[in-house]
Amino acid sequence: MRRSLLLTTALALSLAGCGGSDPEPGGEPTVAATTAVEAGTDPGTELAFGEPATLVWKPSSEVTGELELSVDAVAEQRPSVFDGWSRDEAMAAARPYFVTVSLTNAGESDLGGQVVPVYLRDDRGTLGAPWTLGGDFTACQSGPLPTPFGPGQSAELCLVYLAPDGSRVEDMVFEPTEGYDPISWSGDVGRPGKPKPGGRTGKRG
Repeated sequence: MRRSLLLTTALALSLAGCGGSDPEPGGEPTVAATTAVEAGTDPGTELAFGEPATLVWKPSSEVTGELELSVDAVAEQRPSVFDGWSRDEAMAAARPYFVTVSLTNAGESDLGGQVVPVYLRDDRGTLGAPWTLGGDFTACQSGPLPTPFGPGQSAELCLVYLAPDGSRVEDMVFEPTEGYDPISWSGDVGRPGKPKPGGRTGKRG
């Protein structure tokens, strides 16, 4: 499967008419910025939505992150969810998803403000980083970890992802470095106008 990283700078959102900051894509999995640590859930593990994994990585040379994280739900959104925000052609062709994750700081470092390297992988093998949205976009206040986010703290976050050019989500993956065999989550994806999927699904074979 082709494994290219979505160039999120090609997709631009800006708040139209009522102020607020432009959204920013989260951190990208580069060897220079992020180094994987051989601990936690085994690379290549396939999980269902709602099943937790222990993610261990180094956001920087001074910080080691350890999180208990589960991808709880993935829901496709209508493009109208961004009404009131200006969109370029690439954005208009993208398919938005809201992703709910639950996480607990299971390590010893304060991870406040860090972007967890969890990506949406679409059906073309492209990885997309989460978007940070500001202003009055309250439907899914995507962003990095809260500040502070010390040992033992827990949070539930809604993250915004964009699948480009009409593609659809394949699964969600933790991939801190290029070449890392990702930990993945998959299951039923909510569709616009349909009830939110509930319960867990079995692991992929």
